[in-house]
Order: sequence, then structure tokens, then C-alpha cells
Amino acid sequence: MFKRIGTTALALALLLSTLTFGSSRAFAQHTATSAPGVWLSAILVQNTTTSDATVSIDFFDSTGVLKKTYAPTAALGAGKSLTIVLNQTDFTTLAAGQYSAVVSSTQKVIASVQTSSVSQATGPWTAFAYEGVDSASAAQKLFFPANYNGYYDFFSEVVIQNTSSTDSTNLTVDFYTASGTKIKTVDLGALDKNSAKTWAMSDTLLGLPTGNTNGIFGAVVTSSAATAPIAGIANIWRAKPTNMTASYNGATAGTSSLYAPSLSNNYYGFGSALTIQNVHQTITATGVITYSNGVTESFTLAPNAAAAFLQFKRTNITLPTGTAGSFVAKVTATAGSIIGVVSYSAPPELNNNATVGSFASYNCPSVASANVNLPNVLNNYYGYFTNVSVQNTGTLTTSITLTYDNNLAWTIANVGPNGIANFLHLPGFTGNPLATGASVSAVAASSNSQPLVAVIQHNTEKSLAAYSAAKLPSDFLQVFTATPK
Repeated sequence: MFKRIGTTALALALLLSTLTFGSSRAFAQHTATSAPGVWLSAILVQNTTTSDATVSIDFFDSTGVLKKTYAPTAALGAGKSLTIVLNQTDFTTLAAGQYSAVVSSTQKVIASVQTSSVSQATGPWTAFAYEGVDSASAAQKLFFPANYNGYYDFFSEVVIQNTSSTDSTNLTVDFYTASGTKIKTVDLGALDKNSAKTWAMSDTLLGLPTGNTNGIFGAVVTSSAATAPIAGIANIWRAKPTNMTASYNGATAGTSSLYAPSLSNNYYGFGSALTIQNVHQTITATGVITYSNGVTESFTLAPNAAAAFLQFKRTNITLPTGTAGSFVAKVTATAGSIIGVVSYSAPPELNNNATVGSFASYNCPSVASANVNLPNVLNNYYGYFTNVSVQNTGTLTTSITLTYDNNLAWTIANVGPNGIANFLHLPGFTGNPLATGASVSAVAASSNSQPLVAVIQHNTEKSLAAYSAAKLPSDFLQVFTATPK
């Protein structure tokens, strides 16, 4: 049986078209992202099984019309990965535009999407990444905890994909303040089978509040048809003082435990913020955040309420900082049901008031496993390097090993409970076994079956050939969450 993974909104190039609908459904649907840039996407597919896989990818336009099927001639080997860049010669017949895609395979695969404008001769230069959604994980309702409309110059949009190949649906969205008060319910209109469309928070037809006080809210998108489950992402961007873009996946449900495998407090100029939302519709969420240095802080969230916890510039708690300022956290809810997103950047106050473009978001994983799939690890691959942050969520100290699909391996020993192992894939970095130019997949494993979670961070820096001072400040940072094996 073929497995389907939806990869929402693959932006090959920026073509914005506003579609309007009559009567009470006059709300703008966009066929491309509103984030500024000229975009190019790459799809990363990893075969997570011990058998070869036959893979194909269908590309659909915003009306659900199939525009191209890409089928590699060679099988995807057991444990191997495949990178498909949408400017390859195989895609010359695919017009510039934004597409939804469905990855099909004879074996279990995972997929992620990396999109950037950094190869363009002129700015803005920025990048983002997110995970593909297994068809079995699509749902009738999606939760987005962090949405912006002119909130300290941040804006956002949601991109929703109908994963059904047979049924259309109608979408509605509920917007909530950070305190959980409903702002309004909006009818977003129809979404055809196989299609994806974009709704920008700044669209005046949505009528949402704006500004530093009111321009932040949660969103819940609902499909009217149980036979048409949806997947989706949220894109976040800022155009001043420089261009920055990030992306995260909509959540289908909450949980009682979340992990944040990568947090920063003035770590080489980076700082992070953890946003938690209570998605339970009737019960107030209570719980605690436990950082890897043992410091805790509590939260209480009304239904649909969200709160952001910054890890830098703290006065009420003490967290690791500087070269020790890369750490993790576990979030535990004793009531309610929670989801979480981490965003991090290099703010001016951590960089001698300099403007730095780096910005990214990732979904907090809720499921840990002794083995974790890493679909893409880079070592000066076209100027990109990868840091893999692996969190030991267990109760025992462990060694963590990355085993790559080229049979090389890297082990970091003595990672304590709620500890972190950072595998920094830079040429010449101690322990890094990958050759310059490598692009591989990997599996992270615990030596004594401790449960792990991980995030994958791609970036560039001045020691690499593709680094361009002429493109600064720019946002080369792409981050996404690894998948339990």
C-alpha cells in the first residue's frame, strides 16, 4: 500500500493572486505566500525502513489540478534519503508558482521541505523549513498557537492543504486572544480536493486586530468534512529592520508532555522563546516547565490561551547563558492539553545592537523514542552546515550516536537526564566525521534505550565558501523537528 505524506505549499516562485468570493464568504484566499521573496523549495524524503522504496510525488495547483508527477527512476534504498530541488531539469515543465504535493511510497517514508530565497542575486535573503505530514496524521481541526498581524512588525499566514483525493471541504477559523477570549469566527470558504491555499493575517477582509498590543492571537482551523482531513503550516515573517522568515506545522491535538530540544540564552548571539497553548476547550491548563539546569517555572492557561516564555533577558529565573546557553526543557501539564512552538533569533540586544537576520521556529515534539530519524544532515553542502540537537528525555545518563546513511557514525557520551547533545557539522569540528560537501540522512540512537527527541538546524557562517558578506543581514536559518523512528 502506498503511504501519502502531504507537503503543504511548496513555493517555487512568488506569484501572488487574490481570489475573492461573493456574499458572506468574501474572504481573500491567496494562491501563494505573502512573505516577501522569490522562493525555491527542496523536498527531502527519507526511507525509514530496511527495504527499498518506490517513491513518487504529485504536484497540485491551488484548485487541486494535478500539474506534475515526479517519479525517480531509481528506488530509494533502505535508510537512504533523496533531495529534490524544484529547479532541476526534471521540473522545467512545472510553471513558477506555489503548489501542494503528495509523496507516495511503497515503504514508510518521512518528508520535510526547505524553502529559501538566499540564492537570488537580490534580496530579501531568507529561509524556512517544516515537516511533511503523514496522511494518517491529518485531522479535521488544526491549532496554530502563534499568529501575528503587525505585532512588533511581525506578520503571519496559515497555509491549509486538503489531504483528500476525492472530497472538497469548507474551512472556518476561530481566532483567540492570548488570554483565550474568542475574537471572531471566519468562514474561509471552499478548499478543493488535493489543493492548498493561503490566508494572511494582515488581509483586511479578515478584520483582525493589529499592533504590538492586540496583533497576536491563536487560530483554530476546522474542516467541515470528516472525509477531508487537513494539514497545514504557519509562516511568520518580518521585513524590518531586516527580512526574516520562519515556519511551523499546525498541531492536530494537544498532549500532557512536550519537549524543547533546543533553547538558547545568548548562545553565540541567539535567544529563544517557547510558546505554549492550551487547546483544551473547557479545562484550564496548569503545569510546569523544567529546564535542564533544574530551574522551573509554572503556567496557568485558560482554554485556548497561550503564553510566551523568553529564555533571554530573564530576571525571575536563572538560566545558562553564553557558551553554556544551549539547553533543553520539558513541559508537563497536570491539567488541560498543550501544544508548543519554539522560535529563536539573534536579536540586537544580544549582538551589540547589530541587526542580524537569523530567525526560525520549530514544533515542540511530544513523542520520544530510543531512535530518531534525521532526514537531512549537511556539512558545507552549498555553504550550509547542520547542527543536530538531541535531548535525552529519559531518567538515565546515556551515550547518543548518530549513524549516517554512508555508514559513518558520531557518538557523544555521558548525556544526562534532560540533557542535550549538539552535533555540529562544520568542517574541522572535533568529532564531525562527514566530508566537506556531504548531504546525508541519519538516525540518532541511545546506547541504553533512553527516549530521545531532536531538532535539525541548517545555517551558514563566515568560514564557508558560500557565505556572502554582501548578503548580510540575511536569514539562512532553517529548523525542523526530527521524527521518532
